[in-house]
Amino acid sequence: IKNIFNSNIELLGHIDKVIYHFRMQNYDTALRTVAVVINRLSSLVEPLLSNTSYFKTGGQSIDVESITGILTRLLEAQENKDYILLADLYEIQLIPFLVNLQETIISKEEFAFDEAQYRANIKAIGKKDSKLGAYLNSMPNPLGLLKKGYAVEYTSCGLMTLAIENNGKIYYMHSNNRVLNEAFTLAHSWYSEEKAEYIIYGLGLGYHIEELQALDSNISVEVYESDSNVIQLACAFTDIGRIINRPNIKLLFDPDFIHLMRRIGDMDSKTEFVLHYPSVRNIRKLPIKERLENYFIQYSSVKNQLHLLNGNFNENIMNYDGVVDELKEGFTDRDLYIIAAGPSLDKNFMQLKKVGKQGILLATGTVFRKLMKAGITPDYVIVTDANPRVYAQISGLEDSGIPMLFLSTAYKDFARNYKGKKYIIYQKDYHKAEEYAKRTGAVLYKTGGSVSTTALDIGINFNCKRIIFLGLDLAYTDNYMHAAGTSGRELTDTEELRQVEDIHGNYIYAGKSLDIYRQWIESRIKDVQETEFINATEGGAKIKGMTVCNLADIITETYIIKESL
Repeated sequence: IKNIFNSNIELLGHIDKVIYHFRMQNYDTALRTVAVVINRLSSLVEPLLSNTSYFKTGGQSIDVESITGILTRLLEAQENKDYILLADLYEIQLIPFLVNLQETIISKEEFAFDEAQYRANIKAIGKKDSKLGAYLNSMPNPLGLLKKGYAVEYTSCGLMTLAIENNGKIYYMHSNNRVLNEAFTLAHSWYSEEKAEYIIYGLGLGYHIEELQALDSNISVEVYESDSNVIQLACAFTDIGRIINRPNIKLLFDPDFIHLMRRIGDMDSKTEFVLHYPSVRNIRKLPIKERLENYFIQYSSVKNQLHLLNGNFNENIMNYDGVVDELKEGFTDRDLYIIAAGPSLDKNFMQLKKVGKQGILLATGTVFRKLMKAGITPDYVIVTDANPRVYAQISGLEDSGIPMLFLSTAYKDFARNYKGKKYIIYQKDYHKAEEYAKRTGAVLYKTGGSVSTTALDIGINFNCKRIIFLGLDLAYTDNYMHAAGTSGRELTDTEELRQVEDIHGNYIYAGKSLDIYRQWIESRIKDVQETEFINATEGGAKIKGMTVCNLADIITETYIIKESL
């Protein structure tokens, strides 16, 4: 029974890869793996038929006809080279059959803690890191952790998963289903043929580490983990030693994140830094956790949108009237009002009517319609979002005549349909824009991840005298998410939000992305001496380096200065 159980674990891992490769039309790899599967299935038949009564009492019917029926259908589909059907049969018939076997065994057997394997795993770790090995050996019995906020459970494939309690909430490190399939999917999303080294934060129970190295045995993998309890539980409930014994895998216990931060600082173009996000949730040091969460959000955003960025860029470089650099002279030594869509905008945006020619009004796309409807005509509108859904920002305003600044990767229909003057913005850290700018001599701008941060960088590069923000709450002032009439407004859930200091010294909620933008702005303006930064947002997060001032006072002061001159 134990041999059947362990064989099924490996079988299910192989079958999930077979299905993946067939559906990717990678038939050569799929068929090589099929040969392994068929061989293992054949060796499984006799042990299963010898234990029919065991499985029958567990509610699983095992007989020659059912087993040979599955095998026959698989082989017929393979002989017909019907790889669509073959993948379906593996998924719909064979996987449920094997999972039922595993669940039957789990329900009938009591698997005791394997002290010998636990010690062998620690020994394997100690061979590479004697200090960590000695530390693990000195720790109390790992079973005690199961009463202290940690839990291990069988998954439907027969491997263990780990659940952790943090701040009263329980979450899983790995799937409760076919855990190797989840690990393979994650590893595949990380893998790139251009990378030779991987830095991973988060050991979990090690499945994603093993699957990543299985994709390419030549890569080196450094795994950083800050929770010694997780390492101990991996030793206790998995064969982690098999992974650690591989020459290109290194495990580092880093409770203070000193080694990880130093290593990240030494990365080159051949190195990829990735996060096992459930492990990030387990970090108890809040500043480090927020820093890694910030990285995860930014990394995931770029990776998940890359196809959109590329498609938009290819269209946008054929649909513009000029490069934004051409506008610099008109901005230099002038006041730039950047109008964002934070909830506090409703408190003072009508005062923009008094600005007149005393400054330049740059509206973000989100507030464009709101301003036009109120009779406030901005000098420019700026759009940066790559997603089609944001086209609603300008829909119906294509003939407004307001010049548009658009990021080279912004949604393609902005530039394609807009009738006014259109100026393209080439951004740093996007390879196509960097290559194009290099060929044409264009300036590259930092985006900071949002339309407001992009506008800020343009204003700094254009040597504006003052940059004045409205609606830059970067938090949920009065529990509102946006200004009225822009987009979704009501804040309905505060889970996973951060608390930040507001301009009045109180604490309010902010989304993680908004907090990232705030931190980026603070870093960007820190050493800029030539431009004054003013926050005329009547609410929202405190932004270091910006002077908080009422919009009415700014406008009045401007007129007084003009009149005295």
